[in-house]
Amino acid sequence: MKTTAELVSEDLARSGLTLDDIQGKVLSHFEVQNTLGMEHTPGADGGYAIPYQTLAGADIIENGQPFLRVRLVGCHNEDTPRYLSRGATTSHLYIPPQLQAALFKSKTLIITEGEKKAVRACKAGFPAVALAGIRMYRDSRDKTRLLPEITALLKTLYEDGTVDMVAVIYDSDGHPLAKTQLPSDEVVAATYTAFKNNTFVQNKDVFKSALDLAGLIRLAVPGLLVGHGWCKPLLETVSGPKGGKVRRVCHRGVDDVLQLGNGGVADLRTWVEAAAEKAQPGDGEGGYLPLGSSSDGKGVWLWSRHQDSLIDATSAHLSNPATLAGLVGVSWLSQRYMKIDKQGNTDIDTKRASMEIAAACCGRGKFNVEGRVFGTGTWLTEEGDMVVNTAREVFTSDGESLPRIDETLRRREIYTNSGSYPPPAYQSVSDAEYRAVIQKIGSALDQWQYASEVGGELVLGWMVMTVFLGAVTSRPTLWLVAPRGSGKSHMARFIKSCLGGYAWHTDQGKESTSAGIRQMLQMSSSPCILDEMEKDNTDMSISGEKAVAAILSLIRSAYTAGSDIKKGTADQSGKSFRIMTSFCCVSIADPGLDPADLTRIAKIYLKPIQHNGKIGKPPALLSKDDAAAFFWGTIQRWPLYQALFAEVRDNWLAVAGNGESREVDTFGVLLAAALAARDCQVGRVRGLLDAAVPRLMDQIQEAREASQEADLILETLLSLHVEIQRHEIDDRGNERIQREKMSIGRALLVAQGRPASDEALALADVGMAVKEKDGQDYLVIALRHASLTKLFQGTRWKRDGAWSGGLREVEGVIWNCPARMSGTLIKCTWVPWDRLCLADAAPLGSGTGHRFPAPQQIF
Repeated sequence: MKTTAELVSEDLARSGLTLDDIQGKVLSHFEVQNTLGMEHTPGADGGYAIPYQTLAGADIIENGQPFLRVRLVGCHNEDTPRYLSRGATTSHLYIPPQLQAALFKSKTLIITEGEKKAVRACKAGFPAVALAGIRMYRDSRDKTRLLPEITALLKTLYEDGTVDMVAVIYDSDGHPLAKTQLPSDEVVAATYTAFKNNTFVQNKDVFKSALDLAGLIRLAVPGLLVGHGWCKPLLETVSGPKGGKVRRVCHRGVDDVLQLGNGGVADLRTWVEAAAEKAQPGDGEGGYLPLGSSSDGKGVWLWSRHQDSLIDATSAHLSNPATLAGLVGVSWLSQRYMKIDKQGNTDIDTKRASMEIAAACCGRGKFNVEGRVFGTGTWLTEEGDMVVNTAREVFTSDGESLPRIDETLRRREIYTNSGSYPPPAYQSVSDAEYRAVIQKIGSALDQWQYASEVGGELVLGWMVMTVFLGAVTSRPTLWLVAPRGSGKSHMARFIKSCLGGYAWHTDQGKESTSAGIRQMLQMSSSPCILDEMEKDNTDMSISGEKAVAAILSLIRSAYTAGSDIKKGTADQSGKSFRIMTSFCCVSIADPGLDPADLTRIAKIYLKPIQHNGKIGKPPALLSKDDAAAFFWGTIQRWPLYQALFAEVRDNWLAVAGNGESREVDTFGVLLAAALAARDCQVGRVRGLLDAAVPRLMDQIQEAREASQEADLILETLLSLHVEIQRHEIDDRGNERIQREKMSIGRALLVAQGRPASDEALALADVGMAVKEKDGQDYLVIALRHASLTKLFQGTRWKRDGAWSGGLREVEGVIWNCPARMSGTLIKCTWVPWDRLCLADAAPLGSGTGHRFPAPQQIF
């Protein structure tokens, strides 16, 4: 009668192991009962404990006790299970004590079934881990996912470069056999599962479980190569009971093969290499979240977990196997829609998958993308919290990670990874580190020569403001105006280096188009730096002028954009854009800006650099690490910026005097942003404004003086020319017409004193006249007039009647009052004569026509 210890030694020896190899313990049948908490003793003489440990060698604890399995020996009958574990416990991954040493010999990890097989493989130089059963690899809480312990181990080994491939190697009863390899015993052969390609499998569950486990690993660990296979059974030909030869198929596992010595090692290596040849990389978790159908009902909206992005898919996309795999992942599809035909071939039922996905999406109704989808950049939630959406992850201002989409859909905002210029990855920045970076930036900016003492601070303020781009309510533009030799292009590159990959920079600004910029931005927010933006006073082509004009229109839209815009597409579905950007434009010539643009754009004038006999080096560009520190350090100062800007707004009128509210939304925003970078205290704002605003008054005053639309219309009108037809009779009595071009300003002076003059008639032909009302002279201008429209061609008021609305701002104007011109009663605007500023006109008899020059911005 053998002792329990002897039975344990024999059992382990069959796998080439000892009790020390598994760090186990011999247990009597009473100890088995006590260890496992069983009500009755097991039907065996005893057994041995197999402890489960982590990769670091610590015990796996479950229900307050170390987890272990017991291998029974000396079983009393065939119904007694070979392995037992405590009740109310879950599945765990077995990691042999020898795994760490084996990983130095190979980067391919074997996953098999059975602890002894994994230990034996590690001893032979094959890194291996084991499952307690062929199906014990799924998460007990979510059967669609891999056991968390497997996922954690594989990610750790893959990410640190220890493992680059996993081979799932199960026992030989899952290995497909040809018909000629089946056992001679027909009764035994009949138990095999047959496929139509004349292959047979002894245990279909072992066959399918290897495929299933490999697929789940691909879902869990993107990029990791995963292959699968089975040990090859031993085919024996022996003498039959009645003479002759019969064939037997002998079951083998990894440990059985390795017991054959060098030949077994070579066989296992061959099977692992065969699995590697068919290995496929993991493509991530995959799957999707249904969101709804498109507005036209011909497509669906879904969140692709595989791409971690929002997808607008048509029915044609869903029906295409390649596109469908790209949307939800091959591994995810193979887990849910795998079909095995009668020939044993595996395939994915994409038709059923696409129908179920479409039905799930349409079941949620229409999905409205308006105002809830945000690409990369900085944003403000409905609750007022700052959110930074990088290419890889979404963060709050303090670095807490957020999911891109709330899968319960309670949170409205959806953050996609779309965007060509995302913010840098999160990094923690101390106050000391941030101040050091700001010191570098400030010292570099001081090396340029500015016409205004606050020029460098406005540049710094613009860079800080762009970090908050999608969260601020106004986004002023910076325009650097500088002659050659002032270092303006290097400043543009320096600004780009401070913002890192978050900003787009080009030195061909006039060649860029507004449509291209919109398509680049899509739903993201990031700043744009455009060099060579010569608006006028240059030899620019007509196409270049139009491109710059279109970008100026984009600047106006971006200044206060808070919602999506729609653009038509060829397929009639439309495209949404969000113009959350700010521009830094660079030019040699001072741009002639519209009055509305003067309050949206802060112009910085640079002076030529004085070398003093020696050409110095330009300021060094900021490193990527410093740029990331600048970005995230600035994000941390969002609350400070808000407090500083509120103080700037409260004190603006007291310092700058009466003006447009847009002044503080432009210059005040830049100053507050610069103060935030300097960690300025709120109590110092008023004193700093008293020092800074007077240095900005030239530009502020320019904007104020040009901001009256009515004055621009009148200046333009008086500078336009009409044709005067003078009827003359020569000495012979012949009548002829003398044609003369005259400015409207001069013609009005003549018509005021001589109502029946040729000048008065010419003015009436273009919808104007001088009239008296209540003892006061007025310039009467038709609300609409075809001839006057022709005169305004080439100006901003070229459409019929476009001039009328602006004239309502004139003090003392009488609007929509009828007047008779050329025998017809028409509706007109009556402008008081004293608002025309015609007192400086040259005497009529001087023979010189008075000129009324129109400013460039009106054209």
